[in-house]
Amino acid sequence: MKKMLIFGGTRFLGKKTALHFIDLGYEVTIATRGKSCDDLGDKVKRLIIDRTDSNHPGWEVVASENWDVIFDNIAYDWQSLALSLEKVKNVGHYLFTSSMAVYEGDKGAIGFKENDFDPTTYDYDSQQTDVSYGEGKRQGEAYLTKHAPFPVTFLRFPIVLDTDDYTERLKFYIEHALNHQTIIFKRQAGWYGFVHASEIPLAIEHVLEQHITGPINIASTEPYHFEKFLEILANTTEQSLEYEIDSQQAPSPFSHYDTILNVDRLMASGFKPSIQDSWLPDTMRYYVQNR
Repeated sequence: MKKMLIFGGTRFLGKKTALHFIDLGYEVTIATRGKSCDDLGDKVKRLIIDRTDSNHPGWEVVASENWDVIFDNIAYDWQSLALSLEKVKNVGHYLFTSSMAVYEGDKGAIGFKENDFDPTTYDYDSQQTDVSYGEGKRQGEAYLTKHAPFPVTFLRFPIVLDTDDYTERLKFYIEHALNHQTIIFKRQAGWYGFVHASEIPLAIEHVLEQHITGPINIASTEPYHFEKFLEILANTTEQSLEYEIDSQQAPSPFSHYDTILNVDRLMASGFKPSIQDSWLPDTMRYYVQNR
């Protein structure tokens, strides 16, 4: 039986991945700080670990096992990954949850391609500790590229959505529309592309089967331009939207990442992503109906 270790598997993306690989016949262990409960019962093994403490006893268990796959869903800086590489001895494939936040600028309708950020040539100040989310992911990719002795894949996601999204970013838009509250966007030239959380375990399975390494963008196809996003939101909520374009005020959640990913590499590898329109309006309707 193949073994999979998931750093962070109690909810949302980590939990969905755990359940998917259990169904595939894997023995899944979830490693967490032990502060969050899960409802996975005896389907998984559990390991309490402190990723800031190299002497935590949980690392002894990690080091003693042979892992076919490690899915690292909760590393946000190179230091966490350095400790993991120090402790992990035997792993077949390491998957690092990265982000579209590694990219900077705007590629418009074309979207960012993987080579728009190359971790193999990225230098950073290892003494800097207070970094942004995107910089943390860039540094993580660069560190793994240089130091990992086993195959590594950087899973670059846009905003991940589903009906059980604890961040409630999509719910923000639904509630504001239904309550006739003004929604702040930073610009009208933005694009809105997402990935459905339930599709990610399928993409991970594909990555492993095809032995894809390095960066890979994973997102739905046919993202929405600003006007299309407003149209879908208005139609779903049956409301006339109140919004403003203001780059000075704090924008609504999606405006922080109103650029998109190009998934040509993913599709060329044989994976067919969902069309965004096939699931996002239904997800919006869920929030309307379950207020």
